[in-house]
Amino acid sequence: MDYTVCYSGFVTMLLFYSHASELAIRAALHLAIQPPGKLSPVHEIAAGTGLPAPYLAKIMRHLIRAGLVRAFRGPGGGVELGRAPETITLSALVRAVEGDDHVESCVMGLGACSETSPCPLHSQWAPLRAEFQRLLDETSLATLALTAQERPGLTLVDQLRTAEPSERPKTRGRKRQRTR
Repeated sequence: MDYTVCYSGFVTMLLFYSHASELAIRAALHLAIQPPGKLSPVHEIAAGTGLPAPYLAKIMRHLIRAGLVRAFRGPGGGVELGRAPETITLSALVRAVEGDDHVESCVMGLGACSETSPCPLHSQWAPLRAEFQRLLDETSLATLALTAQERPGLTLVDQLRTAEPSERPKTRGRKRQRTR
């Protein structure tokens, strides 16, 4: 069963963060629901989550450096969680991909946003950012995995696969036209 995005509330919140953070959480969730001791090759995780394998490999390197994932080379190799899912917070996953200063980002993209250097939306943004950070700090990968297993339903990947073309999200950029 594919539990890739049963955490729709977190997907909405991750709009504050990069796409890489969402992919890191999806990949870690995939690892968290595997039987203990099972090594998952990156291409298997990519197939099971609908993630692009080359980009997923880059994200995995960040998670490995942070000690959240362990890698094993050779035949039968793959990756597994580096710690118990109860000890891995969503905040740790986001921090592994985005760095320690991800909390200080400005909603308007103006660099650091603080009490001493506020942006025009700082007074509205700061409480939301603090609450969001608290939620990431207090939510473990185990909690997310349990929720995903209790509510398998249609995942985002399944929804996109079955959606009519007009219902699919638009791509961000324009397609390049060939020049001859």
